[in-house]
Amino acid sequence: MGKTKNLSTKKKGIKFSYPGLAGMIFLRYHPAMKKLSLLSTALFICLNLSLNLSLNISLNLASAHASSAQAKADDALALCRLPEMGVRSDVGLGFPRIGTRLRTLGDVKVTVLFVDFSDVPATQTPQQVMSIISPQAEKYYEAVSYGKLRLHFVSSYQWLRMGKSSVDYHFGRGAPFETQRSYMQEAVTRAGKSIDYSQTDALLVIANPAVKAIDWGPAFSASPGFGIRAGGREILNGATSGSDLTILGWAWFAHEFGHVMSLVDLAGPLASTQEWHTYVGDFSVMGNPAGKAHELLGWERWQLGWLADQQVQCVSGTTLQTRLTPIERRDDSDTSSKIIIVPTGKNTAIIIESRRAEGYDSGIPQSGPLVYTIDTRLSSHDGAIRLQPVDDKDTQHLQAPMKPGQTMRIGKTSISFLGSDASGDLVRVETGNGR
Repeated sequence: MGKTKNLSTKKKGIKFSYPGLAGMIFLRYHPAMKKLSLLSTALFICLNLSLNLSLNISLNLASAHASSAQAKADDALALCRLPEMGVRSDVGLGFPRIGTRLRTLGDVKVTVLFVDFSDVPATQTPQQVMSIISPQAEKYYEAVSYGKLRLHFVSSYQWLRMGKSSVDYHFGRGAPFETQRSYMQEAVTRAGKSIDYSQTDALLVIANPAVKAIDWGPAFSASPGFGIRAGGREILNGATSGSDLTILGWAWFAHEFGHVMSLVDLAGPLASTQEWHTYVGDFSVMGNPAGKAHELLGWERWQLGWLADQQVQCVSGTTLQTRLTPIERRDDSDTSSKIIIVPTGKNTAIIIESRRAEGYDSGIPQSGPLVYTIDTRLSSHDGAIRLQPVDDKDTQHLQAPMKPGQTMRIGKTSISFLGSDASGDLVRVETGNGR
C-alpha cells in the first residue's frame, strides 16, 4: 500500500490538512483548482465523508471489541461463568440470567389471589390455605439467599368464584401456556379494581386445594407481550396452584418460584430406569421438592446472585487445595469459599461444594463434599446437572457426598477429600489442561 501525503497550507490564519474536509475547502479555492466543476467537488466531499464515517465505525467497533476482551481478561471467573444458551425462554443455568425473570435481590412482593369453583366450593378460609405456604416459604428463601432475598406475600383474603366449573378449564397436567394465562387473567378480572398491583413483582393464584381437575401447579413465566394485565401493568412472573399443594406444601411454592427466577427443573428420568429424581436425587428443591436436602446447589445460588464472586474458585490447568465452608451456612462477609468450579468445556464444568446436615439439609444421613457436573446446553428434565458418581441404584443420592480419604476422578480432574472439621471440608483438586 502506498504512502499518503499530508499536504497543508494556510489561508487567512487557518491551517488545513488534507485529505479531510478542510483540505477539500482548500482544493475548492486554490487557484490551480478553480476549474473544478461543482459536481466534482460535491462527489469528492461525499467520498471523503463516507471514508471518514467508515473509519469512525471501524475504530468504534475495534474499541468495543477491545473493551469486551479486556473485561473478560479482568474477570478471573470468565472461564467458569458458563454462558446461557437460550434453549428455552423461561429457564436456563447459564450467565447472564434470563432478564425477564423475577428479580432475586431485595424485597420481592407477590400478590396472592384465591379462587374456587361451583363444582368444588372452598370449605377452608383463604388464611388456612395460605398457611400451607406461609411463613415457611419466606423463611426458606431468606435462608438459602443468605438474607439477600426478602419475600413478601400481599394476599387478598377472599374466595373469588371462577366462571366455569373446574373441569371446564382443562387445566390438567401438561396444559398449554395459554390455558394458564387465560385462567390467571380471569382471576385478576374477577378480583376487580380493589387490588393494588402497583408494587407487584409476581402473581400467585391459589385454587381451592380440594380441586381434582387441576392436578398440578406450574410456574408462570411469560415473555413481554404475553403476560397478565393487571392494574395497568403487565406481570410476567407467577404461579398457579393445584391439588399438589397439599402434597408438597411450602416446597411446592419454593420449587415453582425457583423456575420463576429462571432455575431449571433438575428432576427427570434416566433412560435405564425411567425413575424420576435420578439426576440429583434429593439434593436441591429444584430436583425433588419432597426430598431431604432442600438447600439449593451452590451453582444455583451463584447464578441468582446469592453467592459473591469471591466465594467462587475457578480452577483450570492447575492444582488447588482449599477448605470449603458448608453451603448451608450464611456468611454476611461474603468471604468464605463456597464452591470450586473446574471448567471442562465452553458449556460444561465440574463443581464441588460442602454439604452438612444443617438448615434445610438437616435430614441427610451423610455430610461431605458434593460433586456434580453441569451443562448449560441442557434444560429442564434433561440432566443439566448430574451428581457424581452417577448411581442409578441410589435414586435419592443420599450417599453422594464424599467420604474422608476418598478420591474421585472425572475425566482429567481428580478430587480428593482430605478431611473435615467444624469449619468445613478440606479438598484437593488437580486438573488437566483446562480448555
